[in-house]
Parts: sequence; C-alpha cells; structure tokens
Amino acid sequence: MILPTHNKATILKCMAYHHAGPRSALCIMATALLCSVSLHAQATKGEEQSDKATPQLGHVYQNAHILANRDTHTVVPLRCIIFQPAKNKSKVIEAPSGKFRFWPDFLPKNRDWIHTFEVTLEQAKGQKPIPANKLEEFAKINRTVIATYRQNPISVRPVKNDNLPTDTKK
Repeated sequence: MILPTHNKATILKCMAYHHAGPRSALCIMATALLCSVSLHAQATKGEEQSDKATPQLGHVYQNAHILANRDTHTVVPLRCIIFQPAKNKSKVIEAPSGKFRFWPDFLPKNRDWIHTFEVTLEQAKGQKPIPANKLEEFAKINRTVIATYRQNPISVRPVKNDNLPTDTKK
C-alpha cells in the first residue's frame, strides 16, 4: 500500500515492481539514476561557467551588433551598419547593458543618432552596390546608418565583383 507520505521515487518503484516485475523495476531505477546524474552534471557545469571572468553571451548576442544608449540596448544583425561616425563608436558595445528593447521600440527613442536606409534585396545580397552619392550623404548627416528592409535591420553583403575577366591565365 502506498501512503501519501512516500516520495515519488518510492511510488515509482512500487508501481514498477507490482505491475511489471523486478526486471522493469530495475530498468526504471537505472533510468531515474541516469537522469539525476545528468541533471547534476548540467547544474555543476552551469556553476563552473558562472565563475569565469568573461561570461558567454547568448546566441542572439553572438551574431549581432549590440547598440546601446542611456539605459537600454537592442541587437541588429552583423554587417547592417552601413556608416558609423567616430562620435557613435561607443554606442556599439561588446556586452549588453541596461534593459533590452526590440528594434521597433529602440529606434524612435534613438533617432537623434540613428538613421535608417532602406535597401533592396539585391543590395543586401551584394548583387548591386549602394550608390556612392548615398554613402557621401551618410557622412554629412553624421549619424549611425543602419540598413533596413521593410523597416527591419538587415545584413548587407559586400558587392560581388562579377565584372572581372574570366580569362586571367596568360
């Protein structure tokens, strides 16, 4: 008879033994033991990582630029910054600080130093260059320019040089 004071492990042992026999009870016990050892290993691994001086950033932060201003930050894809003036270099940081904001919330509050430039898919893929006169305009406005597609930041690949001659062996 199982009493309410028994713990879950005792209940599992009793159920397995009474319903399936001693061999199944042994299998269930072995599985429970392996699971507990695995959980313990994961817990101690997490403690070891927290002791390190430089913590590992989450996946989202590893593959993005982190833009920060005042007490908030957001993430944008790598290679989406088209122009970065020297005065705004400190706004692109290595580790997040402050409260996280999604791009649509972060942008309106930081329009004083961020400018967006809508690119085409061909420009984002590196098939067409961004016009040189636009790049000159970006230098004049002296703001960080973020490439966007449908108002969301997008990576811009370098322009492919398909115009090179194919017969280079001479």
